[in-house]
This record gives sequence, structure tokens and C-alpha cells, in this order.
Amino acid sequence: MEHQDEYPPVLTAAGLGVRTRRGWVFRDLTMAVRLGEVVALCGPAGSGRSTALLALAGRAGPTTGELVVGGAIAPQEIRRRVALARVGEAVELEPDLRVADLVAERRMLGATGQVARYAAVLGVALQSQQRVADLPPLDAVLFAVVLAAMQRPLIVVVDDLDAGLDPDDRLEAWAAMGQLAAHGPSVVATTTAPAPDADTVLIDALARVS
Repeated sequence: MEHQDEYPPVLTAAGLGVRTRRGWVFRDLTMAVRLGEVVALCGPAGSGRSTALLALAGRAGPTTGELVVGGAIAPQEIRRRVALARVGEAVELEPDLRVADLVAERRMLGATGQVARYAAVLGVALQSQQRVADLPPLDAVLFAVVLAAMQRPLIVVVDDLDAGLDPDDRLEAWAAMGQLAAHGPSVVATTTAPAPDADTVLIDALARVS
């Protein structure tokens, strides 16, 4: 989308951090996401990327900092505005279920977006009787994003977007996120390497101190 800077952020985080009894998972995360943007949270394993994603989605309560999504600050309101595609082992597609099963499940939960529309935007061909386990890796992650986009959120978040993808599929995955953001929700995705065509927020430098 052109002239993104003319739009106010749909998400702003300032000094966000999560601490457990074992110490900081991540801290001092400050970022803004505007309409039509793709933002990559980039850092190595163990840098707190997944927990940061859950915090941005209103699913993990921050210890410090402020988070505003679409004007909302209450976690339950943020959860209505941010849809999870996948996050580590906490949110992932059941491999034995079919595409049609998962779409029907999402409909039962109130999603009203059109599968065909988002699949076309992302460039993924889906067969209703395919099992998730039988989908190619790129198609599997794009299908998870389709399901999240069906909820018509302001933002879709997806963990390890390009994990396990070959270089060509990695480029295609990020290009697909750009297409989605241009036609609907903005995207925040985690990765271990700087992403092409996305604003990158480095999380590997965030301190993890007791």
C-alpha cells in the first residue's frame, strides 16, 4: 500500500517486556505497525520472539510497557483485533485435520471472511479434502494465515513464517504477506534472518537478565 506513513499506526508498543521467575523473556520492545505494513520480528532461537508475538496479540500479559491496538488497551479488546496464524506449539494446525474441517471450525468460532478471497491474495491453492499433514510446507503456513485472515482482524501474527522453507519459498512467503497486507490486515511475523520487503525489528539484542 502506498503512502503508509500517512496512516496512524494500528499497533504501537512502547517498552514492552515479559518477565518470569527465571528472568526476562524479552524487554524494551518498541515498535509501530501501520495499515498495509509487514513487520518482521527478527532474532535467534531463545530471544523471546514467540512470547513477544503473544504479547502483541494480547495473549501474554506484559510485565512492563504499553500496547495499543486499534485504539484498544484492554487484552480482551486487543485479542479481537489481532488474529493468530501460528505461534510455536501454542497455536498450530492439527496435522490430521482436513482443510474443510479447519475452515468449518473457524466458521463456528465466528469468522466471516471468504477463504477463496484470502487464498487468491496469498497465491495458495487449497483442496478441501487435503489433510494439513499433506500440504507442502509453504502451503501449510499460508493456509494458517488464510484461517487467521478469515477473522477480519486488524493484524495477523505468524511465528517462524519462513522456518523450514527453501530460499525460493521463503521469498514467496514474504511476498504473500505483502500481498495480504496490501489487501487487508497488516502482518507481524517472526523470523531468524532479516526479511525481504518487510520492516525489520531486531529482537536478538534485547537483554535477558535476572
